[in-house]
Amino acid sequence: MKIPPFKPYFSDENIEFVLTCFREILEGKSFLSQSKYCEEFEEKFARYHNVKYAVTASNGTATLEIIFRALDLRGSEIIVPTNTMAGTVFPIIHAGAVPVFADCTNDMTLDPNEVRRKITHKTKAVVTVHVGGLVSPHTKEIVEICGENDLYLVEDAAHAHGSKLDGKYAGAFGVAGSFSFYSTKVMTTGEGGMITTNNEKLYEKAKLLRNQAKEQNRNYHKVLGHSWRMTEVQALLGLTQLEMLDEFISKRMHLKKIYDKEFNRIPELTPMEIPENCRHSLYKYIVFTPVNWSPGDRDNLEQKLRKEYDVKLGGYVYELPCHLQPVFSDYAQENLPTAEYLCNHHICPPMYYQMTDEEALYVADSIRRCIK
Repeated sequence: MKIPPFKPYFSDENIEFVLTCFREILEGKSFLSQSKYCEEFEEKFARYHNVKYAVTASNGTATLEIIFRALDLRGSEIIVPTNTMAGTVFPIIHAGAVPVFADCTNDMTLDPNEVRRKITHKTKAVVTVHVGGLVSPHTKEIVEICGENDLYLVEDAAHAHGSKLDGKYAGAFGVAGSFSFYSTKVMTTGEGGMITTNNEKLYEKAKLLRNQAKEQNRNYHKVLGHSWRMTEVQALLGLTQLEMLDEFISKRMHLKKIYDKEFNRIPELTPMEIPENCRHSLYKYIVFTPVNWSPGDRDNLEQKLRKEYDVKLGGYVYELPCHLQPVFSDYAQENLPTAEYLCNHHICPPMYYQMTDEEALYVADSIRRCIK
């Protein structure tokens, strides 16, 4: 049985819709880039996540840089969790700000106490990352801290399409949210990103910056812009995926129940608990490995699963925290022990819409056999 780490899904109806509309575009009945389907995707994405505005862009990394530039955070410090991918931090630096790395809690998301400890007179914003799709209950405390200190809160919701905390959607807690539609995500357009916000000024500035900063869509410029537009075919894919998002999440929750039951029978492993007030997109199902395991033990498990059972694990979240990445050495100020430990002590079994119950059981049994 061959189990990939992820697999996108488009129904026959989805495919027919995309091909029919794209044919019309190719016949010259619509523009190829940033046109009516992008606008429709923005409207429906905003409505789904219960925010006023949404802005499409070329990818999730671009959406973060657009947000930071729209907020004019040049020269300021931005607190960011060290447990995230480099694509969260690169936009901070490209926008002229300074990343300040903070540790995480046991759910792998930003620690509010670390945020308090890291605030200085130069701090202007905080980035929280919904790791694996979890909008942590800690988010509410981080919102309060930002309000008390007049700081912008930006959500990196790249994993969290449709995720909620106490009924409130990811992307609606801060001044803006950033979503990714990369090929591995719960909903995908291959590449692509979306900004969500209730701030009209940020919304207008984001639309300006993503389109070469053209004033009134003319070749007249007051600020530096970039080419960060989404194509119409990406928007078509996004529209079909958004229609299926609730179904995607429901299936993942079903698979989670199977995984929970099976992994709780393996004493060496501990599935990460999800609080009852959280609706988790389950972009990643996270399982913690034994305390005495080294990174080499985890590598051996991954290689054995692949070679002997044809099971490929999903990517880590993440395998090396940012403050230990060579590219960020100038910004690394101290050890951040919780992130350092958790990054070395977790795995993410595969999960995707088409996965059957039998395949999920096979994955769990293969991991059990490898460990024993």
